[in-house]
Amino acid sequence: MGDSMNNSIVLMGLKHCGKTTQGTLLAKELSIPFFDTDSVIEEIVGMPFRKYYSEKGPAAFYLAEEEACSKIYSEHPEERIVVATGGGVCDNAPALNILRNLGKFVFLRLDIQYSVMRIMAKIKASPFGGFDGAPAWVMAENPKSMNDIQEIIMARFKARNEQYQNIADIIVDIKNAPKETNFQAILGAV
Repeated sequence: MGDSMNNSIVLMGLKHCGKTTQGTLLAKELSIPFFDTDSVIEEIVGMPFRKYYSEKGPAAFYLAEEEACSKIYSEHPEERIVVATGGGVCDNAPALNILRNLGKFVFLRLDIQYSVMRIMAKIKASPFGGFDGAPAWVMAENPKSMNDIQEIIMARFKARNEQYQNIADIIVDIKNAPKETNFQAILGAV
């Protein structure tokens, strides 16, 4: 862990597990600054991060994410902060290495079913073929049906959950409950 540890809190987990919501509440409660890596990516690249991902591809996105993490760390090397990370940061080793310098990795573990439901709720089969609202990484697998989409998401999330469990310092089980309930659990854990 080293001496550079500044006791910051780095929230990780699947898309829709509440990292940004909980991070904002946590930072407010602890009176420390809050950063969302996806928002910092948008500042750096000058466009919505999802659009950047779908236009430039994963490699460029990971570089931007790494740069965002560097920026956050270099601007707050000694200060305690809360950072919410993007859902795929577990696949970005250089970004994780930078975040490691900040503090503890807190994995917000939401039942995979809820994450999948939340994403599926935003996807619609388009009358012209294809699917509206599906993440770019899902469409890259060429799904033919909503069922395919659900299977692709499940497989990805299971793998990611394992990655997060392996790198987390603290695991907080997020319930499908009011955000205050989950917030108390996180606060208790950190």
